[in-house]
This record gives sequence, structure tokens and C-alpha cells, in this order.
Amino acid sequence: MKKETALNEIVKHYIKSHDFNGLPVYSMEYYDYNILCELIDEGLIEVLSEKEVINPHIKAFDLYIPVDQQKENISKKTNYSVLYPTKKALESFPLDYTKPYSLLMQKGEKQFKIIYFDIEILERYVNNPKFLIIDNGYRGNIYVKEKYTDDKTVEDEYIKDYGMAYIEGEYLERAVGVFVRDLAKLSSQKQMLWKGFELQNQLKCKISAGFVDNLIEGKWVMETWIFHALIEEMKVINEQCEYMGIPKLFNKTFGVHYSEMPEGFRNILLPTLKNYYDFVLVLEKITVQNISYKTFQKDAPHIGSIERKDESGKDKGSLVMLEEWLCKNMRTEENLTDLIIKPLRDLRSIRQKPAHELMSNEYDVTLHQKQFNLMNYTYTAIRALRLFFANHPLAKDVKVPEHLISGKGIVNY
Repeated sequence: MKKETALNEIVKHYIKSHDFNGLPVYSMEYYDYNILCELIDEGLIEVLSEKEVINPHIKAFDLYIPVDQQKENISKKTNYSVLYPTKKALESFPLDYTKPYSLLMQKGEKQFKIIYFDIEILERYVNNPKFLIIDNGYRGNIYVKEKYTDDKTVEDEYIKDYGMAYIEGEYLERAVGVFVRDLAKLSSQKQMLWKGFELQNQLKCKISAGFVDNLIEGKWVMETWIFHALIEEMKVINEQCEYMGIPKLFNKTFGVHYSEMPEGFRNILLPTLKNYYDFVLVLEKITVQNISYKTFQKDAPHIGSIERKDESGKDKGSLVMLEEWLCKNMRTEENLTDLIIKPLRDLRSIRQKPAHELMSNEYDVTLHQKQFNLMNYTYTAIRALRLFFANHPLAKDVKVPEHLISGKGIVNY
């Protein structure tokens, strides 16, 4: 049997398989141990086995397994070992240049290589109702909604996982990273679309640590996204209110599942004024506008109510009532206005700016950092409320998640 015959069998299986899989040695038609050893020595094939990786059917990384070990792994046809053509072997085979990411795989690229793109590519999906975006801060998924799966314009446009990435520089600037194996599954047209957003300097990009831990190293990500933490804090506060015998502070609370999250309550993608103010609107609605006046109008053990109207007979605003109510009922050396009221008042002030001014949309990379700071600022205020409420004798039995108590591992990606 010629070496070309064995090599062709391995290469054809790799090129034609759905996920650029290796050829299991036990299913080879032209198995010959000596010839395979020659191909290994010539750098034309390499061997992965269950001894080195959990799933040898995909070449996730370059592992540089010693040649003697590779030969041992194929010494018997019954061994659970898988054969791959090397980049050298693939040089002489015809390639499909209409699919740039399939092309990388056809050239022997490792499947878990991460390609980095301008964050703007995600705007195509976020702003298109045909797609469902599941965003968890450090990673996300892109799906075509079920009722549009037969739409040829978006058919099979599916990104199993993307990771939040960051571009090295003076300012916080986000990018998005995707495994080349997922990109290779897109159509030729969509691969070209993504190629147009590929960042020139890939080496300046770094993927979120959670993406690596979760999808590459197979670890649980124990951190809590600050967006989820804020939602959890609000739910605990409402439960504390029930225990204290007063109406819930927030009219509505939300869940952390993607289907329960408020629309637009996520990191902004493209850093434009429109995107930033759209986010501010959402954040202000679920916090400040969501405050119930009824909370402050009921007496309860250790809690005194306040009047809804001011001295002139006008209704007080929610933040005015909250500040007055806190000062009446909380005994602390902390400055409640600076700690709780000012962040919420600043949020409302930012929210009012586009409502009262005609503004042109602008691109400003510093908006990533502004949103980052605003989210931290707002979360700190809501968390402080929950901490103060926890001092009430009747609220001490409310169960608070450990990560909220310690404050550790709450991350703003």
C-alpha cells in the first residue's frame, strides 16, 4: 500500500467531515502501522488519543505530542486514536477561498483558535428581530429565532459561542472573539460578512477569562455579572420590605435568565451616544422610575411613614421621598445622600439630558468606560439600600445569596 493512499484517506475524511474531524484509526480502510509511522516521521500526520484529550475527534489545540507516543497510540488498529493531516500535508490539496474561516480549518488550523472582531458586528444581531442574543457578560450566543429558520437571508446564521474581548489601549474598548470552528460553519456569504469586521491587530486583543475558563478549560464560572447582581439585589430588597411589613420598594423585579432580563439591559456594543443613552433609559426605568411611593407611606415596627405631598400640596418625587424616609428611619454615621441618593439622582440627570436636548449621534470609545462606571455607581447605591435594610430586626431572616453578602466575584465585564 502506498503512503499516498493512506494520506489521502486521512485528508479526505478531515476535509469532508462536518467539523473537520480526524479519522479514527480503528475505522481506517488502509491501515498499515509502518506506513503511518513513516507519515508521522515526515510530519504529514499527527495522532490524538484519549490519553491526551477528552475528545480526540477534534483538534482543539496544538499539543506537540512526542512522536514515539503518537506511534504507540496507533500500534493497534483497535486503539482509540484519531489521525489528522498536518498543515504540511494540506498544502497540496485544493482549498475553498470563498469561505475564509473554512479555509483556515482546511489548512489545519486548531479548532479553538479565537478570531477577534470589531464589536460592531454584534449590532447586526442585536438590532435584528430575527435573531435571539443570549448575553451573559463574558460570553454570549447568537440564534435565529424559530419562526425565521426558513428565511434564506439568515438561514444557519448561528454562532454557538462568542466571548467578550478587550482591545489593548488607553481606554476600555470591547471586541468580540469567536472560535474559528464556529465561524467555519457559516455560509460563504456570512463568513465574508464577518471577515469584513475582523480586527487587523489580533495580538492586541484579549478574551475574557471567564470565556477561557468555561469553554476551553471546562470550569464553572463562579463570578456574578453585575447586571445579574443588581437584579438579585432588587429582589432581596423587596423581600426585606415584606418581612418589615411595608409595601415592596420596587414595583417590578426581573429574573437573570435571558428571557426575563429587561430589553437593552446589557453592555453597550458599539460605543455611540444613542446606544449609551438607550442604556441609561433602561437602567433608570428599572431603578429610579421603578420605586413605589407606597413603601414610604405605611407605618410598621421601627419604621415611620412620611407624607406623599410637600408643604405646597404637590406630590414629592420618588428620590425626594426616599431620601426623607431614609433620614427619618436610618441611624447611621454614613452619609445616606452621598451613598444612595446621589448616584440615583445622577442617573436620572443623565437620563433627562437627551429628553430635553436635540443631540447628534456620535461615536465615542470612552462611552464603554462611562457605562462601566455608571453601572458600578448605581449598583453600589442599590446594594447599600439592601445592607441598611438588613439591619432591621424583622429583615434578619431574609436569605441573601452569599456572593451578594461578600461582594466578591461580582464582575463588570
